[in-house]
Amino acid sequence: MRWRGNRKSSNVEDRRHMRMSGGGRSGGGMLRLLPMVFKFLGFKWTAILAIGAVGFAALTGNVGNLLGVLGLQQSTSPTTTSQPLKQTAEEKELVEFVSVVLADTEVTWQTLFKQSGKRYKEPNLVLFRDAVKSACGMAQSATGPFYCPSDQKIYIDLGFYSQLKNRFKAPGDFAQAYVIAHEVGHHIQTLLGISGKVHQARRKMGKVEGNKLSVLQELQADCLAGVWAHNANRARQILETGDVEEGLTAASAIGDDALQKQSQGHVTPDSFTHGSSAQRVKWFKTGLASGRMDSCDTFNDPNSPLSSRHTGSNFKSSTATSTTRSTSGFSQVYTAFKSQRSDVQVLGAGKVKRILPDDNEGSRHQKFILRLANGHSILVAHNIDLAPKITRIRVGDVIEFYGEYEWTKQGGVVHWTHDDPRGRHEHGWLKHNGKTYQ
Repeated sequence: MRWRGNRKSSNVEDRRHMRMSGGGRSGGGMLRLLPMVFKFLGFKWTAILAIGAVGFAALTGNVGNLLGVLGLQQSTSPTTTSQPLKQTAEEKELVEFVSVVLADTEVTWQTLFKQSGKRYKEPNLVLFRDAVKSACGMAQSATGPFYCPSDQKIYIDLGFYSQLKNRFKAPGDFAQAYVIAHEVGHHIQTLLGISGKVHQARRKMGKVEGNKLSVLQELQADCLAGVWAHNANRARQILETGDVEEGLTAASAIGDDALQKQSQGHVTPDSFTHGSSAQRVKWFKTGLASGRMDSCDTFNDPNSPLSSRHTGSNFKSSTATSTTRSTSGFSQVYTAFKSQRSDVQVLGAGKVKRILPDDNEGSRHQKFILRLANGHSILVAHNIDLAPKITRIRVGDVIEFYGEYEWTKQGGVVHWTHDDPRGRHEHGWLKHNGKTYQ
C-alpha cells in the first residue's frame, strides 16, 4: 500500500502513556461470613477474634487491607496515571501509518459527503494500551478496535495488529488499513442516523434477532470500508499488487464463524454479531467494486441470507425519511401482528413479492404482497376508485406505504392508502419510483 510521505491526520489522540489502575472491591467481603463464624464460636470468641485482627492490622499498618477484606472500605473507581511513553521503531512507524490512513479516509469521505450535499464531521482516533475509558464505558485490549458513537471516537490498541498478523494470519498494511476503514464505516452510520435507528430497533428485539441486526450493521461497515478503498485508489492510487487480497484475508479471518471455530471448535450462527467470513468478504468486495455508498444497503439486500430476519433501511436515503419509515414500519407492523391488533396506522417500506389481480368487485383495489425488510409479508389493498393505480409495478420494486393495518394470520393487510373524502380514517399513501399515489 502506498502511504509513506502522505498527509497525517491531526485527529489522533495518543493515550498509550496513560495507564488505568485501581477499581476497589465490591461490598460484602468477609462480613458475609460473620453469621457462620458467630454460630460456631459464639459471641465471646467472635469478639476476641475481631479485636485481635484489628490490633494486628494496626501494628502492621494494614488497616486499609483489612477493611477491604471485610468489605467496609469504599470501592474506588479506576484511576489514570501517566507514564513515560516507550515505543519500538516498529510501533512508531505504525502510529504514522494509522495517522496517514485516517487522513485518507477524511479526504475520501469529505468528498463523498460533499457530493451528496452533506458535511462530513471527522472522528478522532484514540491509541491506547491495555485498557481505555471511553464514553461507551471501560474497554480492554481484548475487545479489539471499536467505535464509540457516544463520543464519535475510534479506539485501537496497536497490539491488535500483531494478533491480526500472527493469530488471524492476515498480515499486510492494507489489512491494517481495512480495520481502520471499517471503524470509520461505523462513524458514517452514526452521522447518517443509521446507528441510532439500529440501536432503537434492537432494544425491542430478543437477543437472537438483535444479533442478526448487528450483523447487518457490521456488514454495512465492511462495505463502506470497500467504498473508501475504491475512491482512495481512484484518486490517489494507493493500492499495490496484493493489497486487495490482504483486505479480503482480513475480512475473512475475523468472520464470526472463523473465530468460533478457532475458540470453541464449532459454529453457532444465532450468536453471530459481525457476520460470517463469506458475508464480510462479499460486502467488502461490493463496496470496493462500486465505490458507491448506495451499494451498501445490507438492510434491504434480497440476496442476503439474513434479509428475512431483520429491521432494515433504504441506505440511499438513510439521512432522510426512508430509514425512519422502514425501521418504524417494521416495529409497528411486527408489534401489531404479534399482538393481533387492527386499526393501527403504520409507516414503512417493502419490496414487491407478488402482484395479484385487481379486485374489481365493489370498490376496486390494486393488490400486491410486500415483503418487509425483516421478512414479514403484508398484503396491500390500494383503493383505485379513490386513488390512482400504480403503473409499471414489478416484482422487486420498493414501495413505501402509509396506511391502516388490519391483522390476519397470514401477516396482515394494509389498506386505506389514500385520502378518504368522507374523513372516516387518517389519510394514507403509497410511493413508487418517487411518485406518490394518494
